[in-house]
Amino acid sequence: MEGTREDVLKAVFDWVADYGATNIFWLTGHPGVGKSAIAASLVEKLRDTARLGSGCFFQRERSNAMTTSALWRTIAYGLARQYPTLRKHLIATLEADEALLTTVSIEKLFRKLIHEPLVAFEEAGGKDTVVVVVIDALDECGGFDGQHSNQRIKLMQTLKIWSTLPNRFKLVVTSRAEPDIVHLFSAVEHESFEILSGKMVQSKSSEDIQKFLEYHLGQIAARSQGGLAPDWPGSQIKTWLTRLAAGLFIWVDTAVRFMRQREPQEQLNRILGGASMGGLSALYSSILGASFVEPTEKVLESFRRIVGGIILAKEPLAASSLSHLCSANHSVLSHIRNGLQSVMDSGEAFRFSHQSFVDFLLNSAECRPGFLINLQRQKRYMTLGCFRVMKQHLKFNICDITSSYERNNEITGLERQVKERILPHVTYSSYYWADHLAEATFDLEISEKIEYFMENQFLYWLEVLSLTERVNLGTSMIVRLIEWLRNGNQDDKLARDMKNFTAAFGNMISQSVPHIYLSALPFSPRIAEVSKKYIKGYPQTIRIETGGQENWPAIQNVIMGHTSSVNSVAFSPDGTRIVSGSSDKTIRVWDAETAEMVAGPFEGHTSFVKSVAFSPDGTRIVSGSLDKTIRVWDAKTAEMMVAGPFEGHTDHVSSVTFSPDGTRIVSGSLDKTIRVWDAETTQTVSGLFERRPEDEISIAFSPNETRIVPNSQDKNKHLWRTTASRFLASIFMYIISRHIDPERLDFQLSVAIFQSYLEAARWMDARSQL
Repeated sequence: MEGTREDVLKAVFDWVADYGATNIFWLTGHPGVGKSAIAASLVEKLRDTARLGSGCFFQRERSNAMTTSALWRTIAYGLARQYPTLRKHLIATLEADEALLTTVSIEKLFRKLIHEPLVAFEEAGGKDTVVVVVIDALDECGGFDGQHSNQRIKLMQTLKIWSTLPNRFKLVVTSRAEPDIVHLFSAVEHESFEILSGKMVQSKSSEDIQKFLEYHLGQIAARSQGGLAPDWPGSQIKTWLTRLAAGLFIWVDTAVRFMRQREPQEQLNRILGGASMGGLSALYSSILGASFVEPTEKVLESFRRIVGGIILAKEPLAASSLSHLCSANHSVLSHIRNGLQSVMDSGEAFRFSHQSFVDFLLNSAECRPGFLINLQRQKRYMTLGCFRVMKQHLKFNICDITSSYERNNEITGLERQVKERILPHVTYSSYYWADHLAEATFDLEISEKIEYFMENQFLYWLEVLSLTERVNLGTSMIVRLIEWLRNGNQDDKLARDMKNFTAAFGNMISQSVPHIYLSALPFSPRIAEVSKKYIKGYPQTIRIETGGQENWPAIQNVIMGHTSSVNSVAFSPDGTRIVSGSSDKTIRVWDAETAEMVAGPFEGHTSFVKSVAFSPDGTRIVSGSLDKTIRVWDAKTAEMMVAGPFEGHTDHVSSVTFSPDGTRIVSGSLDKTIRVWDAETTQTVSGLFERRPEDEISIAFSPNETRIVPNSQDKNKHLWRTTASRFLASIFMYIISRHIDPERLDFQLSVAIFQSYLEAARWMDARSQL
C-alpha cells in the first residue's frame, strides 16, 4: 500500500545509490511481515527509474514453475530486454554454445548468462549504469524439500559468486532467516535489513499497519451504506488490532479480508474472541472456526483432501480439475473455498495467498487435529486420484482420428478436438502421476492401480502425450515408476519394457497417434512384454511373420551433448549415472535411464579430458587431461571440490581412479610415471613409480589398497606397492584390459590379452602366470 514501508524502501534505494556499497542487500524477517509486498513495490519503483534488471519470485507450491535454471534464464532475458549491449553479448554467447538452451548446470547458466555478460557490459562502457536484480522468497526455493533441495543448494553457490561482480550490479534478496541462508550471508559481504515482529516490532511497522487498517476499515464502513459508523470500529479497537498484528502485515491483511467475507462486525468479534492466543496461528484458527462451525467428519475429510490437493498440486488447479482429482463434488468444493476466501488468491485457480497458512495447516502444534494436513496421506490420495482419472477417461483413439496417413500436425481441427476431448484434469494426471507416485510410499492399493494402468492403459496414455506434444516426458516418468516398484520389491519387468518401447518409438509416437498401434506395437520384439500384453487386443493390425526383432536393440540410449569426441566414460557406483570426459575439454554427468544431462558441463581443463571416474560413494568425480592436470569435482554441482588442480605430471595424464576408500587418487601419465595423491590436499603421498612402460592406458587399485597395477600397450605388466613405491613383479603380455578380483585380498589380477586370438589370463599373487 502506498505510504507504507517507506523506511525499508528508503534503505534499499540509499544502498542502490551508493556505488561503494556491497552489491548484495538481504531483506529478512518472519513470515507475514510483508517481504514479498515490499519486493513487488521495489520492482515497480525500480522499473519506473529504469534501474530494474529483472525481478523473480519463488513460491513453494509452484516449485516446478520457477526452478533455479529458470531463474537465471528469466533474469538473463530481463537484462537483455533492458540493455542492448548486454543483449548482443548474450546472443553471441547462445550462438556459440547451444547447450545453454538445455543445460541443467546452474553454475554454467549463471556464469555464461549472468556473470560473464555483466563483466563484459562493465568493460564495454557500462560503468555508470546501476543494474538491480530482485529475488523474492529465496526460502521458498526448492519446494517442500526446502534447504535440502539440490536446486537450492546449487543456487546458493551462484549467489555467493554474485558478490564477486562489480558493485554496480546489485542483487536484492528477500527471505526468512533459515539456516542455509544465514550461512550464505555470513560468508559474503552484504547490506541487510531485518523487519522485526512480535515483541520486537518497530514503531514504524506498527504505524504502517495502523495506516493500512485505517484505510481498509474505512472502505468496509463506506460500503456498508450507513450500517457502520464512518470511524468503525473505533480508535481503541484499531489500536488493539494493530497490537495483535505485532508487525505482521499478513495478519492484518487476512483479518481485513475475513471481515469483508461476511457481516463485518460479527467477523471482527470472532477475531477478537480468539485474540488471547496471539499471532497468525490464532487468526488462522479463528478463521477456520468461524468458517466451518461444528463440521462433521465428512466435511473435515473433504477439507483435508481438497486443501491437501491444493498444497501438493504441481501446478495451480481450477475447480473442475481439483474436484476430479480429490473426488469432491462442486458444492463441497464451493463450501470450502468460500470458507477460505480470506486466505486464498482470487481467480479461477485454487492457490493460497501466503505460505504461512500452509505452514499452519502442516503444524500439529498449532492446527486443530480435524484441519491438520497429513502430507504423506495426502500424497497417497493425489497419486490415487491421478490413476483414477486416467482409468475413467483414457481410451483408444481418444480424439477419434479417422486416418493414419496424416501426421498429428497435419490433421485439420485436431487442436480443437484435443481441447474438447482431453480435459485439464486428464492432462494433469497424464503429466504428473509419476511425480506424485515418487512422493508416495509403497501401498498395495496404489500398486493395484499401477498394475491396471500398465496392463490396460499404457498405449492410451501415450496417445495423450502425443496429442499434447509431451512424449518427451514419457521415459523419465516410467523410470520413476520402475524405481517405485523396485522400492516395494514388485515385479518391474513390464515397466522396464514400457521404457524400452517409449524410448525406441518415441519419435514416431510424437508425430502420429495411429502409428502407436499400426507401427510401434507390431514392430516390437516378439518377446517384448508390451507386445505380448497388448497385441492380442488389436487383431486387425499388421503382423510380422518373418524377420522381426527378437529382442530390443542392445543399444539402450545414444547420449548426445558433447561437441567433440568422447574419450572416457564410467558408471556411478549405484549405476544410475554415467560420467563422460571429452575432447571438448568438459565433463558431463547423465542419467543412465533417461540419457538426460543431470550435471555439468564441468569446465576447467584447458585441453582434452582423457579419463574420468566416480569416487566409491558417488559424490565426487576425478578427471585427468592432456593439460597435465587432475581435478576433483562435486558430482552434483559441477564445482571443483579442492583448491587444485593436482599438478606434478610433466606430460599428458591418461588415466585416473580413486582408491577403494576414496581418500587417494592414482594417476598414470605419458611422462612414464604413476603418482598417488591425497584426494583432499592434492599432495603426492606415494611415488614416483618410474619403471613405467610408454603409453599408459589405465590403472587399478587392489581392494586392500596396498597395490597398483597399470595397463599399457606394450607386453609388460608391472605390480607396485602403494606405500613404498616398490616394484613387485612383471608379466609379459599385450594387455588391453585388467580387473582386480574384489574377493581376493591376496591380489588376483584378471586380464584380457590380445595376440592372434583372444584369451584370458590370471596373474596370482604377482608371482605365477596361469
